[in-house]
Order: sequence, then structure tokens, then C-alpha cells
Amino acid sequence: MKKFCCVTLFILVFSHVITAQKAHDVAISSASVLKDEFPLFTYFTCSVNTSNAVELRWKILYNPGEGNYFIIERGSDGDHFETVSAVKITDTATSFMLTDNSPSNGTDFYRVKYAGKAGQATYSETQKVSLSADVDFKFYPNPVDKLLIIRTNHYIDIEVLDAAGGLKLGKQLQPGLQVINIASLERGSYILKITDKESNRVVSEQLLKN
Repeated sequence: MKKFCCVTLFILVFSHVITAQKAHDVAISSASVLKDEFPLFTYFTCSVNTSNAVELRWKILYNPGEGNYFIIERGSDGDHFETVSAVKITDTATSFMLTDNSPSNGTDFYRVKYAGKAGQATYSETQKVSLSADVDFKFYPNPVDKLLIIRTNHYIDIEVLDAAGGLKLGKQLQPGLQVINIASLERGSYILKITDKESNRVVSEQLLKN
């Protein structure tokens, strides 16, 4: 009788262990599915600064863990890419940046590749930048009282920054003639930052407010 009870207890404990292990495996599998189901990259942008270098910034949904790498790739046609740099993943960071100081003089395509230790690969979306084109916009008057007039043939983003770099005004503008009311700005000197959405070039101009 005692032997029978021991066998029964062993079977119950063994069954409980198996059930717990299956639940654990399902939980791990579910977590993996969630990570595979949603994109790793949540944000990726490229812009050309005033030094004609390309600034790349990206964010990820979760940190894959220390020891993994991001590979930065550049191409001239959007189909064929070569490696230009790598960024090692450390700690728990989810935001990254890199500056390509040696882009070509024409149009470049960039993407970021996640290279895991297990060999898996995930790519960001592809972004295009043009170093041969100028930012297509004009603005007047300068100094300005209340209404700032901007003319552009491309989609652009504008930002008005104070002397400390704080954002005072930001807008997305369509091609054509646009009138921006800046009467709420205090008198002084500002930076008008323009991002051309077609070429991804960025320029900054001084803006004086009466």
C-alpha cells in the first residue's frame, strides 16, 4: 500500500512538472511570436546636415540584448547595398544614431540591418537622400513682423528654434506659397530650420522677429 502511494505521488509530481514546462515553453513561444509579429524598427530617418554628412537616426521596439549589432548599409539604386559601418548594441538602449561623413555626391539609399548573434537578420525601411540637390525654398520678409511667407516646390518641414535650440514653432508645408503667422513669437533672433522632404537636406537660416 505504501509503495502504491509513493508511485502515485511520483506520477502526480511528474505530471505537474511536465505541465509547468509546457506552459513555460508556450510562454517563450508566445514572446517570440510577438517579437516576430511586430517590426523591430519603429523609426528610421536620414538627413543631410550643413557639412554634407548624412545623419541616420533610428529607434527599436525592444532591445535584443548586448552583443548584437546594427549594420548600416548604403546603395545607389535602392536594390544593391554595401556595408558602410556598424553599431554595437549595449545595455538597454532603444535609440541610436550614426553619421556617414563620406556619402556619395549624388543620390544615396540607406537602410539599417539588425544582425543577431544567432544569425537572424531584420531590416529597417529604406530612406533616400540627395546631396546634389538644393533645398527648394525661399522665405520673406526678414526681419518679419507677423506673417512669414514661404515659397517651395517640394514638401518641407519647418522649425523655428530659439537661441537655446528650443522648438517654438513647427509645421509641415505643401508645395506652393504658404503664409505662417508668427505673431506669438517674442522679438528677437531665431533659427529657421528647413527640411526638404524630397532630398532630405536640412538647412538653417537666421530669422529676425520685430
